[in-house]
Amino acid sequence: MKVSILEEMLRLLKIKNLNDIHIEELCSNIHTTKVTFFKYFSYKEQVLDYFVCKWLYDRSFEILCNKYQGEDGLYHLFQSICDDTLPGKKIMMALVQYYSKLTEKPVVIEPSSYEYYLFNEEAFQQKVEPLNLQQIFVHYLSGIQSIHPSQHNELGCQLLALMYGVPIQTHIMELDDMYPFYESGIKNIVK
Repeated sequence: MKVSILEEMLRLLKIKNLNDIHIEELCSNIHTTKVTFFKYFSYKEQVLDYFVCKWLYDRSFEILCNKYQGEDGLYHLFQSICDDTLPGKKIMMALVQYYSKLTEKPVVIEPSSYEYYLFNEEAFQQKVEPLNLQQIFVHYLSGIQSIHPSQHNELGCQLLALMYGVPIQTHIMELDDMYPFYESGIKNIVK
């Protein structure tokens, strides 16, 4: 049911902003109840944290498969946020708003084995270990010969700031396409 809630949230985000999505509507669309929703999530923004778990699992699978290396991996990572099949900018803006309102560290969502299976069956069958975002950054940074390992954590922090800063910048500028800003930022960080 959690995956169904996530899928419906992503579908609704394509046509609405998070503030305009009501839990009642989401539940009605997937034929479930608010009680069921609140069994899994404390509030609707947590569904986006759950999405991040799925997104990280997919990126972890790409690393296992050696799909991308070094700088190409970083570009792909940020391109995946801007994927046309996702409401990437809305997701990122909602996450920024959600995280900025928190007074303490967000509750860590730990998907079950079955949920990882539902996220990506092939990755699950290959026993992919989910990486966190910093681990993914470090993996790709370590593939860039001009970057010394002592720089990985600092550059990872810069990439994190880029990831969450660009949606705010493009929102203020009323632009839809975030990727050119991501691309420029990556070039400046890894130069």
